[in-house]
Amino acid sequence: MSQKLPIYDNYYHYNRNYGCRFSEIIYRGYKIVVIENEKLKASVLLDKGADIIEFLYKPQDMDFMWRSPLELEGTNKNPLTKSHPTGAFLDTYEGGWQDLLPNISTPTNYKNSELGFHGELAFLPWKYKVVEDNPYEVSIKFFVRMNRCPLFVEKTVKIKSMESFIEFEESIKNEGGEDFKFMWGQHPVVGKPFLDENCVIDLPDDSRGITYESDFSGNSFFEENKEFLWPIVEDRNGNRIDISKVMAPEAKTAFNIYIKDIKEGWFGITNLFRGLGFGIKWNIDVFKHFLIWYVYRGFYNFPFYGRTYNIGLEPYTAIPADFNEVLKLGRELTLDPGQELRTKYYAIAYTSNKRIKGFDDNNEVIV
Repeated sequence: MSQKLPIYDNYYHYNRNYGCRFSEIIYRGYKIVVIENEKLKASVLLDKGADIIEFLYKPQDMDFMWRSPLELEGTNKNPLTKSHPTGAFLDTYEGGWQDLLPNISTPTNYKNSELGFHGELAFLPWKYKVVEDNPYEVSIKFFVRMNRCPLFVEKTVKIKSMESFIEFEESIKNEGGEDFKFMWGQHPVVGKPFLDENCVIDLPDDSRGITYESDFSGNSFFEENKEFLWPIVEDRNGNRIDISKVMAPEAKTAFNIYIKDIKEGWFGITNLFRGLGFGIKWNIDVFKHFLIWYVYRGFYNFPFYGRTYNIGLEPYTAIPADFNEVLKLGRELTLDPGQELRTKYYAIAYTSNKRIKGFDDNNEVIV
């Protein structure tokens, strides 16, 4: 839907507090780049993975991103008590939205790189340069050269005046002299106050899924490796559960599912009581699969100990989550020396008190 843009009239737009704008701040010892317009505000954790730790819809003062009980602390110089066998991700996981590369879940030793849980990219400090900066559009290119992988990653984040979405254009280039295989995932997680039992998750029609290959929580309602047609899954007692309807925290369970056959690249999670939703639209040629991580205060033991209520909604390039298994199945992405992969995706805030059918070419919600 087209809308009339505000008229911004100033002699020095470079020093503004209106329209599209950005700022660099220090938060808990970390550099953060804040990008915003009249409706949205996104905070990018420059010093750690370019994580999106805030995606705020201003009209309702609602941040969709989940915040973990593991708080950010960039000035902490104390060593960990002991290295965890899976790596350090869960020691420093603040919530929000991560880029996962080159492996998505379990540790791997691909080409002697010794990569931990959720890969390398989410730990690295990024740099940035401003591409466009005026009241009607801000575009910033974030970039990083990885350490254990021969990959150079660029992510351009663009916001326009009065829009309720942010555009991401991301590329991965192999700077090595040999081919490099990898997985790639987006890892946004939503939480309270947006998330509650009034929320529903919508996906394209005829999406087919499978329950996770292992019950990581130890108390999933569902058997492992059970195929289903979204959104109905049969539990261990034979009950048919609609997993598109978000459960209350009192459910005390946690589980993962893959959508292995998704016809279009989008999801929407809508709080029907608040009339507000969050969605992502992506290129299905790159992110062919989708994972949902449900935590209804049932993730016990390290690091959450039953404290957390959150849902991860994660486009993936391949399943299962284990990189070594993906290599055996031949489902990985491969870049030859000098080759580059590029894609776009959109993060969208929308208003609706009904279930949705996707997003149109203008990123407007289809009800």
